[in-house]
Amino acid sequence: MINSHKTVGVFVCGIGGGFKNDLCRSINIAAKSFGFNVLIFSFIGRIGAKYDDYGRYEDRLLDIIPFDRLDGIIFENSNIFTDDMREKIYRRIRKCSCPVVVISEPCEDFYEVQFDNYCGITEMVGHFAKFHGFTRIGYMSGIEGHPDAADRLLAFKAAMKENGLPEEGAGIFHGDFWYSKGGEAADFFIEKGLPQAIICANDYMAISLCTELENRGVRVPDDVCISGCDDTYEGKVFFPRITTIERNVSDAAFSAFSVIDNLLKGIPQERTVILPTKNHYGYSCGCSRESLRDECIQRNGILSDTRTFRYYIYDTEAAMLEMNRVSDIGQMAETFSKYCCNFGGFEKFFLFAYCDENGRVSYENAYDSPTSQTIPAIWMDRYGTSVRPDGIFPVSDFLPCETGDDTACYYISHLHFGSHCFGYSSIKMVSVDPFNEFYNIWLMNIAVSLEALLHKNNIRQLMRELESESIHDKLTGMLNRRGFEKNAQTAFDAAREIPGEAAAIVIDMDRLKHVNDVYGHAEGDYAIRALGRIISGCCTENEIAGRTGGDEFYVFAPNYSAGKAERFQSRLTAGLDEFNRRENKPYVLSASCGIYLADISKHSFLEEFMKRGDEKMYAVKRERCLEAGKVR
Repeated sequence: MINSHKTVGVFVCGIGGGFKNDLCRSINIAAKSFGFNVLIFSFIGRIGAKYDDYGRYEDRLLDIIPFDRLDGIIFENSNIFTDDMREKIYRRIRKCSCPVVVISEPCEDFYEVQFDNYCGITEMVGHFAKFHGFTRIGYMSGIEGHPDAADRLLAFKAAMKENGLPEEGAGIFHGDFWYSKGGEAADFFIEKGLPQAIICANDYMAISLCTELENRGVRVPDDVCISGCDDTYEGKVFFPRITTIERNVSDAAFSAFSVIDNLLKGIPQERTVILPTKNHYGYSCGCSRESLRDECIQRNGILSDTRTFRYYIYDTEAAMLEMNRVSDIGQMAETFSKYCCNFGGFEKFFLFAYCDENGRVSYENAYDSPTSQTIPAIWMDRYGTSVRPDGIFPVSDFLPCETGDDTACYYISHLHFGSHCFGYSSIKMVSVDPFNEFYNIWLMNIAVSLEALLHKNNIRQLMRELESESIHDKLTGMLNRRGFEKNAQTAFDAAREIPGEAAAIVIDMDRLKHVNDVYGHAEGDYAIRALGRIISGCCTENEIAGRTGGDEFYVFAPNYSAGKAERFQSRLTAGLDEFNRRENKPYVLSASCGIYLADISKHSFLEEFMKRGDEKMYAVKRERCLEAGKVR
């Protein structure tokens, strides 16, 4: 797929910080160690506590992943934010014949790498009960029914019972594994009489609870001790530093690749690998209070991170404004190249836009599902180590081949806006570190800009269609009077700059009134359309032709000669004869044609020039009428 190495696909949601970034870094390191390429399929999921519209359509990525070309699959299934995404991924990977390893949450269908949640929570309860001597310990659980939340809650109840304390402790509050329930939890525990300690099922809820308790005048750890779980970066830099339970993501990554490597080599493998956890006691539970010097170092580090974050915000704001100005994909690529400095160093960024068999791309033509083909709409390869596809690129190839043979790690994300599918992005970082949260903002910004481009292109197309309708005759499809005058005037002005002859050709259908009166207007329209087709077929020398009245047609012919005029007349006569012979109508289709050939530089106005052709036509018509002994 990429080079000669085997490729493992990894499914992760919420890359951008904390545990997921640590996991991706460890996966990259482990993949290199085992000699695998890795494709990390990155999902954004729910944005904040409420917005899940973007995540609702991320499953379209599953439609283009070449599952049959993956040599192994790792699914980190602890935090797929949208409700049904996890099951959709399960349905796809259940059909795969390659080894599948699930990290974090139990899943009997596949090989598993799990953390011993039970041991860490048990030790945390023992720490508060035995070391601190607390008897009133509360618990802030995760989402009800969530596997991790259920595991940890069971461990809490069992540990409380082992320590001779009530299973329910000083109250159990169900949070959401995020920051949004801290206020409700603080009120809940205050109303319960404020426990001596509260164990939280993860660090994010612990941080939120600490903040909300402090806002209510409750000091941590002086009035209540708090602990979390998962040992996140946010918990480490929060003050007071969160007491937590570490899950070693490096062990998880190496264990997952070890399972896949063993299975591919035919080495028997246990279905489940249980990894130990480790407790870290910080100041949020009253332990390991930092010295003033350490505290200052920590706070200076936070301030430095904050300053960097602000610069990244400024870059993002500028990029958003510039992206809203782009009018084509080239400008979008230039803007990305100019401002893409705030999500980490990268080696390559590719945006493959869906297109149909005619090359109509997704930002010009709306697609509600992925197509089988793409084009490289944005191509940034800083070291030139990927082979850029020529034109249309099959989705089945997924990624371009690399010129070298080192193992590679790509992050793949789907690009869409609502149901509109634009394509997918691929990024390769320069180090083992993944991108930060600003990359996801970039992707959504690109998706919004692609949607805007789609609308702009639709408006342009509509304007082209309206313009075309405004200058074309609906009956014949030829230029109407407005269209003829517009196009002929441009050609007339250009022709006057170069000495030479031009022709004004005026054609008028004979006896149209007779056809309408005797055979009906529908037959008259048929005859006009037929004459229009014949005249258009006569225009082989860059002539400009249009229907300028009911049965009248104008032709302006720059750079003309007597020979060309004769050939035009011959083609017109032959076309009329062919129609009458083939159609066998009860009437004869005929037309009077007047051709005025003159030095164009002697005429200042197109209207006056065409009038000479009109005079020639009427002379021909009068002569024919006299010959036939009839009056028009």
